[in-house]
Amino acid sequence: MLAVSLRHLQKRFGSLTVLDGIDLEVPAGSIYGLLGLNGAGKTTLLRILMGFLRPGGGDGTVLGCPVGRLDRLARARVAYVPEQPALYENMRVGELMRFVGALHPRWDARAARDYLDAFELPAGRRVGALSTGMRTQLALGLALATQPELLIIDEPASGLDPVHRRRYLQVLLEASAVPERTMLLTSQDLGLVERACDHFALIHDRRIQVAGPVTEILDAERRLVVSAEPSTGEVLRTLEGVRRVRAEAHGFLVTGRVSSQMVQHLPGVTHVQAHGLSLEELFWSYVDD
Repeated sequence: MLAVSLRHLQKRFGSLTVLDGIDLEVPAGSIYGLLGLNGAGKTTLLRILMGFLRPGGGDGTVLGCPVGRLDRLARARVAYVPEQPALYENMRVGELMRFVGALHPRWDARAARDYLDAFELPAGRRVGALSTGMRTQLALGLALATQPELLIIDEPASGLDPVHRRRYLQVLLEASAVPERTMLLTSQDLGLVERACDHFALIHDRRIQVAGPVTEILDAERRLVVSAEPSTGEVLRTLEGVRRVRAEAHGFLVTGRVSSQMVQHLPGVTHVQAHGLSLEELFWSYVDD
């Protein structure tokens, strides 16, 4: 079962193409990370899923509803935490919690109080007087108290100090244990995605370059240190699965879905060392042009 399914999604702003043929499948119950450089279109994609922007082409579904046209019942099952949450600054924290609770059909007042306690947010303090980290935590607490089936977060823990960041991520991971709850998040923190997410997709050059289960993709990827003659580089670039070949002092650095067995018997090759890739190394092998 899929929480989000997109086919050939496109978005343009005037003459600028931001997304060009996005295919994405987010399994229900997964923690799914969207990776990409700044300006890759991650936030635009989230805003399309929420219905804030209309796609320019393609189609898909969010919790079974056509993308960009969530009905009232579907909207109540989705929560969105932007990178810079817009909160009523003149309200006190407790007032804001009660205000949102009165509007949302799935509000869990007890969970809301628990999140206030977990984040050590003072109910009597005005929202505008909260630090950036406390506002970020408040936004997450509000979103989780609506008991979402799909939680969409743009850059979680952005701007938090180490103490607040740890508490934020702990609450987030505990909340992910709710059966059939799906979390879709963007992040520049590749270590966070590798630790917390079970699936990911990398958006680059307006398209998704690679997507799927984190462990499955990393298990298939290798970095080969190849000692070889300079002329071997052209042969290496023609091998199936090779994504990148970079000349080194005494050979080449080869990255992709490639094994040492594919390379070690090529003409001019004298030695091959194979290494696995971290998510960060995989990321840069796609975007470091």
